[in-house]
Amino acid sequence: MSFTWSEEKIKWFTRALETSEYPWVFMPILETMLDTESTVLEIAAGVGPFSRMLAGKVRSVTALEPCSLALSDLRKTSLQKGIHNIRYVESTWEDWPGEVHDVIIASYAGRAIMGSRESIIRINALAGRGVVLITPVGRAKKNFGIDSLYARLNRKPPLRARCPLDTEAVLKDLGISFESGTYTYEFGQPLRSIDEGVELISGYHEFTPCELEIVRDFVKERATETGDGYYFPSLRTSQVFYWYTAGSR
Repeated sequence: MSFTWSEEKIKWFTRALETSEYPWVFMPILETMLDTESTVLEIAAGVGPFSRMLAGKVRSVTALEPCSLALSDLRKTSLQKGIHNIRYVESTWEDWPGEVHDVIIASYAGRAIMGSRESIIRINALAGRGVVLITPVGRAKKNFGIDSLYARLNRKPPLRARCPLDTEAVLKDLGISFESGTYTYEFGQPLRSIDEGVELISGYHEFTPCELEIVRDFVKERATETGDGYYFPSLRTSQVFYWYTAGSR
């Protein structure tokens, strides 16, 4: 089941960012690359987690995203918060003509961007100071403990493409001197109801009608009540590859 943005997914992701440790967990790395005059490019930005986080700390941010729905939400939310230094570019990475930025960030941007030799060469060439790539760890999808749900359903969970291994192999093959690390952080989802939790899980995984009651029980068991709904906890583990471009240090 390939990922596509929808109005519901945008709302869920935006609400999750309000309580999540993501993308703040990567700020210590970015602080070594950035200053108040820096320019930043976020590739496949989606609703712009890094653009939102960094806009108030740098001169300008370019949010590059092919989905007009996600980009419009980022623009609307940013303007409501008085953020005016984000440039919104509706384009794929492949179709974008390119422009040098001090720091380039791509997080969960897919194999074509982070696991492609040609793409990484291009990213490296356009980064004046540094690059940060954030990928899943391993092929299993474990957000929200989904692997245990599939065990209840007597099914094997879907697997990702081998992006993390591709990224590391490409960087080594290109002779890029990089650093890497593994980060585990909270990235749960605030919910208005248990039924919304079922909708959330169903938005990313395919279930038959007879499996939905099992999904509902799973969400109900894992979610904790809050003052205005529920919180559906989730630990996410990511691998980060980062490097400083030639002559930047």
